[in-house]
Amino acid sequence: MRPLLWSAIVFFVLGIALRPQAVPAQPSLGDVVINEILYAPSPPTNEFVELHNRSENPVALDELAVADANRSYEPVTTTDTTLDGGDYIVLVRAPGAFTAAYPSVPFLAPARWPTLNNSGDTVYLRHAPSGTSLDSVPYDPSWGGSGGRSLERIDPGGPSDTGTNFASSEAASGATPGTKNSVYAPDKTPPSLVRVIPPQRGDSLTVVFSEPVDPATVAPEAFQFDSAGTPSVTGTQVDDDVPTQVHCALSRSFSTGEYVLVATGIADPRGNVQDDDTVSFSYVVPDTPAPGDVVVSELLYAPSPASNEFFELYNRSDKTFDLGAFRYADEARDFAPATPPQTLFRPGQYVVLVRDADAFADAYPGVEFIFPEGWDALNNGGDTIVLRHAPSDTEIDAVSFVPSWGGRDGRSLERIDPRGPSDDAANFASSTAPNGATPGAQNSRYAPDTVPPQPTFAEQVDSLAAAVTFNEPIRSASTPPEAFQLDGSTVVDTRVQADSVVRLSLAEAPTAEAVVVTDVRDRVGNRRDRASLPFARRPHPGTLIVNELMFNPLADDFDDRPNQVEYVELRSLADHPLTLSGLALTDRPTENGTADTLRVGRRRRLAPRGFAIVAAAPKDAASPESSQLAAAFPNAPLASDAVDYLPVRGSTLGLRNDGDRVRVHRRDSTVVADLSYTPNWHAAGLADPKGSALERISPTANASKADNWTSSTASAGGTPGAPNDVSLAPPDDTPAAPGIDIHPSPFSIERDGATRIQYTLSARPSLVRARIFDARGRRVRTLEQARLSGRSDELVWNGRDDAGDRVRVGPYVVLLEAVQADDGTTTELKETVVVGRPLN
Repeated sequence: MRPLLWSAIVFFVLGIALRPQAVPAQPSLGDVVINEILYAPSPPTNEFVELHNRSENPVALDELAVADANRSYEPVTTTDTTLDGGDYIVLVRAPGAFTAAYPSVPFLAPARWPTLNNSGDTVYLRHAPSGTSLDSVPYDPSWGGSGGRSLERIDPGGPSDTGTNFASSEAASGATPGTKNSVYAPDKTPPSLVRVIPPQRGDSLTVVFSEPVDPATVAPEAFQFDSAGTPSVTGTQVDDDVPTQVHCALSRSFSTGEYVLVATGIADPRGNVQDDDTVSFSYVVPDTPAPGDVVVSELLYAPSPASNEFFELYNRSDKTFDLGAFRYADEARDFAPATPPQTLFRPGQYVVLVRDADAFADAYPGVEFIFPEGWDALNNGGDTIVLRHAPSDTEIDAVSFVPSWGGRDGRSLERIDPRGPSDDAANFASSTAPNGATPGAQNSRYAPDTVPPQPTFAEQVDSLAAAVTFNEPIRSASTPPEAFQLDGSTVVDTRVQADSVVRLSLAEAPTAEAVVVTDVRDRVGNRRDRASLPFARRPHPGTLIVNELMFNPLADDFDDRPNQVEYVELRSLADHPLTLSGLALTDRPTENGTADTLRVGRRRRLAPRGFAIVAAAPKDAASPESSQLAAAFPNAPLASDAVDYLPVRGSTLGLRNDGDRVRVHRRDSTVVADLSYTPNWHAAGLADPKGSALERISPTANASKADNWTSSTASAGGTPGAPNDVSLAPPDDTPAAPGIDIHPSPFSIERDGATRIQYTLSARPSLVRARIFDARGRRVRTLEQARLSGRSDELVWNGRDDAGDRVRVGPYVVLLEAVQADDGTTTELKETVVVGRPLN
C-alpha cells in the first residue's frame, strides 16, 4: 500500500489538550494496544486507529510510532505529551472528516498516514527509542469492520492476532473512538484443557488449551497423570507459533490404554488461573496395516457444487491404525497426509475426507469429516484414489474409477462389498440413498459376498492343457496344482487368467470325465471346499459333424409366417462332453485363397450326442426361446440341456444358395468337420427347395455323398436341435467278420430316406467299388468307384438310380468288390436289400 501525506498539525478538539504529565515509563509489550480500527469508512478518508494504554503508567506518545504492512514507521506525534494509564487516543487520517463525524473526540493526526487496505492489512505499534514492539493487529475482513463500521477489540488484554478477539462495532454511530468499545468483554475465564494429542511414538504429548497460556505458569510440575505407573512430564514448552499448545516431554513412552491428564495453576496472559483441570485421552500403539485393511469405500467425484468432492475410508480389519500415518493421492501421486498424527482409526470405523468443508457441511449436516490440505480435484472423466501407509511405504488400496462404474449425476460411487476387489467395476455402483450419498455410514449398495466361488466350466484347451472357469474372480494363492484333480492326468502347474479362469498344465493328455476342485477361495476369502463338474474335451475329426443345413431360408414379410434364418446344426458323436470354445466356421475359399470365417465358439459344454446350432440372429434375444430361430421352428428344443444355441449377430451366415463349403475348425486350425454341399442334394421331387433344410441321413457315413443327404420332411422346414426326420441312428457295432450288413431292409424313401450299408474287409487298405443290381442283373447304381477304404466303412443308398430316379419296389443286390492295393487280390461281397413303399 502506498503511504499518503499525513497532516503535520496536532489538533486539540473542543479545547481539550494533552498536557505534560509525570515522567512516563518505557512501555512493554502489550502495555499499549491497538484497540479499534476504522479501515473501510465512508468517506474513505475517514480512517482512524485507536490506541489504549492498558497499563497503570503514563506513556510518552512522542516515543510511539505506527506503521502498516510496509513497516514504514511514522511518529504518533512530535509534541511532548503523555497518555495516562487506562486512557485512549485516536490517530486519524483526515482531521476534517473525523471532526465532522465525531465532533467531541480528541485525536492526533500523524504527519504521514499509511492508508489501510480494505482487503486486509497489518497495523504495527512500537516504542521508537528502544525499538520494542508493543502490538500488531493483522486484520482481515473476515474479522469484521466492513460496511463503514470499525473493527473493535473485544478484550484489551486478549490476543492481537486472533480474529475471535475482534468484532464489528455495535455502536449506533458505527464506532467508539476515544471510549470503551461497544463489544468490550474482558476475559475473566482461565484457560481450560481442550484435548491431548499423543504423537505416534508415544514419548511426548501436545496439550491444547482453550486460549493462549502464560509461559511463566507452564512447568513440568503443572502436569500430572491421575494413575500410578504412568510416565511423568519432564519438560514443557509453549509453542511459539500456536500459544494455545504446550509440548510436553515424557520420562518414557505410553503403552496402549486410557489416561487422564491433570493441569494445575495454568494461567492466561491476563492472569486468569485455572486451579485444576482434567482431560481424558486414549493412546494406542497403532498396528501396521496390510493391503486391503483399509479401503476406499465411497467417493463423490462429480458433485454439485463441483467443490463438494469427498471420499470415504473404511477400516474393515480388526486392527486400530493411526490415520495420521496414511497418505492419499489422486492419479498424479502427489501424496498428502490425511490427518495429524495419532488420529485413531478403529475397526469398523468410517472416515470422510472432503475438499470443501463448508459445502460438505451444508450438504450433509451432522456428518463428521476431515478437511485435509493438498486436495487435488478428482477428474469427472475418471481418476485414481491411492491410499498409502507412509512409515511402511505400503500401498493399502487404490480405486481407479471411470464414469461407466457409476457415480455420475451428483451421486456417489459406492463399494458394494468392502472385502471385494478395488479394480473391478462389478464391485461398485451409484448410491441409491435419497440424498445421493452415504458419507460416514454403511453404503446404500452394501452387499457383502458370503458365497464361495463356484466352478462353472472345465475344458481342454490344448493337447496338454485345460482350463477351469469360475463364476467370480478368485485368489491365485488358493489355486495350487493339488487343488485340481483329473483322473488319468497330473496337474503340474496352474495360472490364473482374467481373474476367474485357471489354466492347468498337464503331464498327460486329458481323458477324464470330470474335474474335482478343492479349497479354492474367491478374492474376499470365501472358500469352496469341494466341487465336481464335467470335463469337456476338444473335438476331433469324427467326434463332431455337420448334421443339418438351412442355406436357403424362407423369408417373406407378407406370408403370415415367421421368417426363417440360416443355420448350421452340429452334432456330437462322442460319448463324452465336447467344448465349443474357439470353434469357427469357414466357407469356400475364393480364387485368392481367402475365406470368410465366423467365430461361433462359446464357453459351452456340448453334451454327448448333443446338438449345437449356429444360427443367424437378426435381432437381440433375451433367451434362445425368444430368438428368431425359435419363432420359425417352434418345436425346436432350444432350451434342452442337449442343445447349445450359438447365435451370430446378423441376418445371414453367408451360406450360398448355389452351393458352398462349411468347415468346422478349432482355434488351433484343426478341421474337425468339412462339408461341401450343393442344392441338388435336395430330394429330386421337391418343387422348390426354398425353406427346406438339408438333413444328413447317416451321421457316420461319408458327409460328401449326395445319398447321405435329403430334404427335411418337417412341416416347419427343418429340425434344428432334434434328430433329423430321415436320420438313421448310429450303428451299434460294425460287422466283426468280413461281410456286409444292410439296415434297414426293406426300406422306403418315404419312411427311411435311405439304408445303411456297412462292410468289413481284411485289415489292409483296399480299393473299393460298390454297385447295385436289380433282380434281372442290370446295374442301377454305382455307389463307389475305386475308393481307397480301410477295413470297415459305411455307405448309404437312397433308393435311386444313377439318373436320380426312384427304383422300382423289389429286391436288389449290393455287390462290393475290394482289390488289395499291393498284390491285386480281389474280394467280392454280396448282400440283398429290398426297396419297399409304405402301404399308406
